Amino acid sequence: MAARKRVQILLLGLILTLATIISGGLVTISASAAACSSWPLCLEALSDSANPLVWISLGHRAIVALALLAVIGGVWAVWRSPETAGLPRWMALAAAIIFLSQALAGALLVWGVPAMVADVWHLTGALLAFGAQVLTFILIAIPAPATVERLSGRAAQTQRRLRGLAVWTAAAAGVAALAIGARSVAPELEMAVALPANSVGALSFAAFLSLWMAVEARRRLPVEAQTSALALALPRYSPLLPGLAALALIGWFIPAGGHLLSLTAAALLWAGAIAAAVAIQRAPLTFATATTTPATRPVSKWRMVVADYISLTKPKVISLLLVTTLTTMFITEAGLPSWWLVLWTMIGGYLAAGGAGAINCAFDSDIDVNMGRTSRRPVPSGRISARAAFVFGAILSVLSIVVLWVFTTPLAAFFAFLGIIYYAYFYTSLLKRSTWQNIIIGGGAGAIPPLVGWTAVTGSVSLMAVVLFAIIFYWTPPHFWALALVKQKDYARAGVPMLPVVAGEVETRWQILVYSAIMVAVSLLPVAIGAMSWIYLVGALVFGLRFMRDAWAVWRIGDQAAIWGLYKYSLLYLALLFVVMVADRLILR
Repeated sequence: MAARKRVQILLLGLILTLATIISGGLVTISASAAACSSWPLCLEALSDSANPLVWISLGHRAIVALALLAVIGGVWAVWRSPETAGLPRWMALAAAIIFLSQALAGALLVWGVPAMVADVWHLTGALLAFGAQVLTFILIAIPAPATVERLSGRAAQTQRRLRGLAVWTAAAAGVAALAIGARSVAPELEMAVALPANSVGALSFAAFLSLWMAVEARRRLPVEAQTSALALALPRYSPLLPGLAALALIGWFIPAGGHLLSLTAAALLWAGAIAAAVAIQRAPLTFATATTTPATRPVSKWRMVVADYISLTKPKVISLLLVTTLTTMFITEAGLPSWWLVLWTMIGGYLAAGGAGAINCAFDSDIDVNMGRTSRRPVPSGRISARAAFVFGAILSVLSIVVLWVFTTPLAAFFAFLGIIYYAYFYTSLLKRSTWQNIIIGGGAGAIPPLVGWTAVTGSVSLMAVVLFAIIFYWTPPHFWALALVKQKDYARAGVPMLPVVAGEVETRWQILVYSAIMVAVSLLPVAIGAMSWIYLVGALVFGLRFMRDAWAVWRIGDQAAIWGLYKYSLLYLALLFVVMVADRLILR
């Protein structure tokens, strides 16, 4: 079969599957499924042809039938073509099987199976089939290159980052679409499906990730450096993804017709993120290197200034702090917070952490200029003055206190203020320059965000909040000492008394093992005090044992691979630990 006709069949199946999802949403919000008491044709309902609900239900069934034919036709077209052997064939087959199963779920609804069972799979199956069709289409549109050139350095890092952002965006969009559908089925179903909260949270997360991906694509992948049509489109059209997330969020708050707008935008975001992930992975992207000088688009001065000021807030560091703040808000005894409270807490948290980070950059410019990983920051490189960085940080800090005080609780504002003083002044100006225990004592600064999240919801501090503080407090030394081992020459040159500089590598590796063991033990306290159940216990043990394995490798082997392995996993460990707390609380609430 000609490649053009094969692509046309697959594209038709994609369009009809999307129409199935949209028309299914219309059936749900109009409750028109009850207008047809039989399945699949429901011809007897035509006697009541004046009832618009009949035509909505029959229209949806007709679209499903056409889509099923198109999906099966796609399987036939892909399997008939010898050049599409491998993954595209199996994805096309999976799409057909999943689509058929979700169509049968519609029959279960007609036959009286509770909506909490059948309606969820009706939408879930349609979304999974849609995703499988997108994968099939993109895998055929971007065939695997005959020779794979291994990327290295910044190119490989950029590719991994963009692919990860696309995958996580797709996951968040899928969760949001499911929650949007669940919203019309039963309120309690929305809570069960939309982990960690509901569609607003998932869409907000997807919007953030897709915007990040769009910015990275435009910055890191110059249009002129691409060697594939789809890769060429990625930097140009990636801003459409955060636009779809915004449309989905807007639709959520529109009472009439907003459900369909939100569902459609979320489904398109799901498909677009999947396509971007495959394009990033399989397209033969080429990156500018030191030996090549591809033409790049000029960057305006104001954009460079804005980017420098944003970098002062240390967004990469803040992302993990916000994860611990956000997840903490969903595990308090006060129940689930409103999304307005979550939004303002996140804004206040970012302002507080960003303000402290900017002040840190202002105070540490004399140290940063002597360290390889920090010498290119805006202040030591001279692009922003230390005074301007301090003023910027002070403004953000004041704004954070105002936002948290007005929109959350005074106690949350107090802890945010405490965190700013702790990090920007106590740690940066005193501890970091005077004692090797700087990280041990200074770890309290990074442990304050859960207290902000907890008190924003409850207005008080409990034992569980203190335990969360302790987990991060004991997590900080092994995490940061691993980085200090790698960068110990920089710290020695800058005159910073980090543990490897003062006590040597052997002692540092032993201390990493000791503090890792303490951290894992402390991580089990939520179960001991009755705040968490077996779900969290299993997760904490699995994640903790992996952490101890890496810490043991650092102590016994101590090479760069082992040290970097512990450092990278420590970031994932903390996020996973807090996420499993949310899962424990929401599932067994």
